[in-house]
Amino acid sequence: MDKALLEWISLSGRLLGTLFYYSPNEQQSQTVLSLFSAPDWQQQWFIQHLETQDLIAKGLKQNLPRDYQVLFIGPNELAAPPWSSVYLDKESVIFGESLLNLRAFLQKHRIIFSLGTNEPEDHFGLMLMLSAYLAENKPELLAEYLEGYLLNWAYRYLDLLSVQQDYPFYQGLALLAKDTLLFWQEQANIEVIQSQFYR
Repeated sequence: MDKALLEWISLSGRLLGTLFYYSPNEQQSQTVLSLFSAPDWQQQWFIQHLETQDLIAKGLKQNLPRDYQVLFIGPNELAAPPWSSVYLDKESVIFGESLLNLRAFLQKHRIIFSLGTNEPEDHFGLMLMLSAYLAENKPELLAEYLEGYLLNWAYRYLDLLSVQQDYPFYQGLALLAKDTLLFWQEQANIEVIQSQFYR
Protein backbone atom coordinates (compact mmCIF):
# COMPACT_ATOMS: atom_id res chain seq x y z
CA MET A 1 0.00 0.00 0.00
CA ASP A 2 1.28 3.44 -0.81
CA LYS A 3 2.05 6.03 1.82
CA ALA A 4 -0.94 8.27 1.05
CA LEU A 5 -3.38 5.37 1.48
CA LEU A 6 -1.75 4.28 4.74
CA GLU A 7 -2.01 7.84 6.05
CA TRP A 8 -5.69 8.00 5.08
CA ILE A 9 -6.43 4.64 6.71
CA SER A 10 -4.66 5.85 9.84
CA LEU A 11 -6.62 9.11 9.98
CA SER A 12 -10.05 7.90 8.90
CA GLY A 13 -9.80 4.67 10.92
CA ARG A 14 -8.98 6.60 14.06
CA LEU A 15 -11.72 9.22 13.57
CA LEU A 16 -14.48 6.78 12.67
CA GLY A 17 -13.38 4.21 15.22
CA THR A 18 -13.59 6.80 17.96
CA LEU A 19 -17.19 7.68 17.12
CA PHE A 20 -18.27 4.04 16.92
CA TYR A 21 -16.52 3.01 20.14
CA TYR A 22 -16.77 5.93 22.55
CA SER A 23 -19.94 7.52 23.88
CA PRO A 24 -20.53 11.07 22.59
CA ASN A 25 -20.12 12.22 26.21
CA GLU A 26 -16.48 11.10 26.33
CA GLN A 27 -13.67 13.50 25.51
CA GLN A 28 -12.35 11.35 22.66
CA SER A 29 -15.69 11.64 20.85
CA GLN A 30 -16.16 15.32 21.65
CA THR A 31 -12.98 16.20 19.77
CA VAL A 32 -13.98 14.21 16.69
CA LEU A 33 -17.59 15.43 16.75
CA SER A 34 -16.33 19.01 16.53
CA LEU A 35 -14.69 18.12 13.19
CA PHE A 36 -18.03 16.94 11.82
CA SER A 37 -19.65 20.22 12.87
CA ALA A 38 -17.45 22.12 10.40
CA PRO A 39 -19.37 23.05 7.22
CA ASP A 40 -16.81 21.60 4.80
CA TRP A 41 -15.81 18.36 6.56
CA GLN A 42 -17.10 16.19 3.70
CA GLN A 43 -14.50 17.60 1.29
CA GLN A 44 -11.88 15.44 3.02
CA TRP A 45 -13.84 12.20 2.50
CA PHE A 46 -14.70 9.96 -0.44
CA ILE A 47 -18.48 10.04 -0.13
CA GLN A 48 -20.72 8.00 -2.42
CA HIS A 49 -23.96 8.34 -0.45
CA LEU A 50 -25.10 11.93 -0.98
CA GLU A 51 -27.42 11.88 2.04
CA THR A 52 -24.52 11.26 4.44
CA GLN A 53 -23.81 14.92 5.19
CA ASP A 54 -27.48 15.78 5.79
CA LEU A 55 -28.00 12.79 8.08
CA ILE A 56 -24.95 13.66 10.17
CA ALA A 57 -25.97 17.33 10.40
CA LYS A 58 -29.51 16.38 11.43
CA GLY A 59 -28.24 13.85 13.94
CA LEU A 60 -25.86 16.31 15.59
CA LYS A 61 -28.96 18.26 16.71
CA GLN A 62 -30.40 15.22 18.49
CA ASN A 63 -29.56 13.67 21.83
CA LEU A 64 -26.48 11.72 20.73
CA PRO A 65 -25.73 10.13 24.12
CA ARG A 66 -29.27 8.70 24.17
CA ASP A 67 -28.93 7.45 20.59
CA TYR A 68 -25.56 5.86 21.40
CA GLN A 69 -27.08 4.14 24.46
CA VAL A 70 -29.89 2.64 22.38
CA LEU A 71 -27.68 1.50 19.48
CA PHE A 72 -24.53 0.34 21.30
CA ILE A 73 -25.36 -0.44 24.95
CA GLY A 74 -28.99 -1.40 25.48
CA PRO A 75 -30.81 -2.43 27.68
CA ASN A 76 -33.00 -3.59 24.77
CA GLU A 77 -31.76 -5.91 22.03
CA LEU A 78 -29.40 -4.05 19.70
CA ALA A 79 -30.68 -3.63 16.13
CA ALA A 80 -27.11 -3.75 14.80
CA PRO A 81 -24.68 -5.26 17.32
CA PRO A 82 -21.14 -3.94 16.71
CA TRP A 83 -19.23 -7.23 17.25
CA SER A 84 -18.05 -9.52 14.45
CA SER A 85 -18.94 -12.76 16.23
CA VAL A 86 -22.64 -11.84 16.25
CA TYR A 87 -22.58 -12.02 12.45
CA LEU A 88 -19.99 -14.72 11.79
CA ASP A 89 -20.66 -17.36 14.46
CA LYS A 90 -23.53 -19.84 14.27
CA GLU A 91 -24.58 -19.05 17.83
CA SER A 92 -24.67 -15.32 16.95
CA VAL A 93 -23.15 -14.34 20.30
CA ILE A 94 -20.30 -12.12 21.43
CA PHE A 95 -17.05 -13.81 22.50
CA GLY A 96 -17.48 -16.31 19.65
CA GLU A 97 -15.05 -18.09 17.34
CA SER A 98 -14.36 -15.06 15.15
CA LEU A 99 -13.18 -13.18 18.24
CA LEU A 100 -10.87 -16.07 19.11
CA ASN A 101 -9.47 -15.95 15.56
CA LEU A 102 -8.82 -12.22 15.90
CA ARG A 103 -7.09 -12.78 19.24
CA ALA A 104 -4.90 -15.45 17.64
CA PHE A 105 -3.94 -13.00 14.87
CA LEU A 106 -3.05 -10.34 17.45
CA GLN A 107 -1.03 -12.80 19.54
CA LYS A 108 0.79 -14.25 16.53
CA HIS A 109 1.95 -10.79 15.50
CA ARG A 110 2.67 -9.64 19.07
CA ILE A 111 0.10 -6.86 19.01
CA ILE A 112 -0.76 -5.87 22.56
CA PHE A 113 -4.40 -4.89 22.74
CA SER A 114 -5.22 -4.02 26.33
CA LEU A 115 -8.54 -2.34 26.99
CA GLY A 116 -8.64 -2.51 30.75
CA THR A 117 -12.20 -3.81 30.40
CA ASN A 118 -13.87 -7.07 29.47
CA GLU A 119 -14.93 -5.60 26.10
CA PRO A 120 -14.44 -8.05 23.21
CA GLU A 121 -11.76 -6.86 20.81
CA ASP A 122 -13.98 -7.49 17.77
CA HIS A 123 -16.05 -4.33 18.39
CA PHE A 124 -16.33 -2.43 15.09
CA GLY A 125 -14.98 0.82 16.54
CA LEU A 126 -11.97 -0.93 18.06
CA MET A 127 -11.31 -2.75 14.81
CA LEU A 128 -11.27 0.54 12.89
CA MET A 129 -8.77 1.93 15.39
CA LEU A 130 -6.73 -1.27 15.02
CA SER A 131 -6.68 -0.62 11.25
CA ALA A 132 -5.20 2.80 12.00
CA TYR A 133 -2.60 1.25 14.30
CA LEU A 134 -1.57 -1.29 11.66
CA ALA A 135 -1.35 1.39 8.97
CA GLU A 136 1.03 3.33 11.23
CA ASN A 137 3.07 0.50 12.76
CA LYS A 138 2.67 -2.78 10.86
CA PRO A 139 1.48 -1.95 7.33
CA GLU A 140 2.62 -5.33 6.05
CA LEU A 141 -0.23 -6.91 8.06
CA LEU A 142 -2.97 -4.51 7.02
CA ALA A 143 -4.28 -6.29 3.91
CA GLU A 144 -4.48 -9.63 5.74
CA TYR A 145 -6.29 -7.98 8.65
CA LEU A 146 -8.78 -6.10 6.50
CA GLU A 147 -9.56 -9.12 4.33
CA GLY A 148 -9.79 -11.74 7.04
CA TYR A 149 -11.04 -9.92 10.12
CA LEU A 150 -12.83 -6.65 9.29
CA LEU A 151 -14.20 -6.40 5.76
CA ASN A 152 -15.62 -9.93 5.89
CA TRP A 153 -18.46 -8.71 8.15
CA ALA A 154 -18.32 -4.90 8.40
CA TYR A 155 -20.59 -4.16 5.43
CA ARG A 156 -23.34 -6.36 6.88
CA TYR A 157 -23.14 -4.49 10.18
CA LEU A 158 -23.11 -1.09 8.48
CA ASP A 159 -26.10 -2.01 6.30
CA LEU A 160 -28.12 -2.83 9.43
CA LEU A 161 -27.03 0.34 11.20
CA SER A 162 -27.71 2.58 8.20
CA VAL A 163 -31.44 1.78 8.20
CA GLN A 164 -32.02 2.86 11.82
CA GLN A 165 -34.05 5.91 10.83
CA ASP A 166 -34.61 7.25 14.35
CA TYR A 167 -30.87 7.84 14.70
CA PRO A 168 -29.76 9.98 11.73
CA PHE A 169 -26.26 10.69 13.02
CA TYR A 170 -25.43 7.00 13.24
CA GLN A 171 -27.22 6.34 9.93
CA GLY A 172 -24.93 8.89 8.33
CA LEU A 173 -21.89 7.59 10.20
CA ALA A 174 -22.65 4.06 8.95
CA LEU A 175 -22.85 5.29 5.34
CA LEU A 176 -19.63 7.27 5.76
CA ALA A 177 -17.86 4.25 7.24
CA LYS A 178 -19.12 2.03 4.41
CA ASP A 179 -17.87 4.47 1.76
CA THR A 180 -14.55 4.75 3.59
CA LEU A 181 -14.07 0.98 3.82
CA LEU A 182 -15.00 0.56 0.16
CA PHE A 183 -12.36 3.15 -0.71
CA TRP A 184 -9.74 1.36 1.40
CA GLN A 185 -10.67 -1.95 -0.22
CA GLU A 186 -10.57 -0.58 -3.75
CA GLN A 187 -7.32 1.34 -3.31
CA ALA A 188 -5.59 -1.60 -1.60
CA ASN A 189 -6.96 -4.03 -4.20
CA ILE A 190 -8.40 -6.33 -1.54
CA GLU A 191 -10.81 -9.07 -2.56
CA VAL A 192 -13.13 -10.07 0.25
CA ILE A 193 -14.47 -13.61 0.33
CA GLN A 194 -18.19 -13.57 1.06
CA SER A 195 -18.92 -14.82 4.57
CA GLN A 196 -22.02 -16.61 5.75
CA PHE A 197 -23.91 -14.36 8.12
CA TYR A 198 -25.98 -15.57 11.04
CA ARG A 199 -27.64 -12.21 11.62
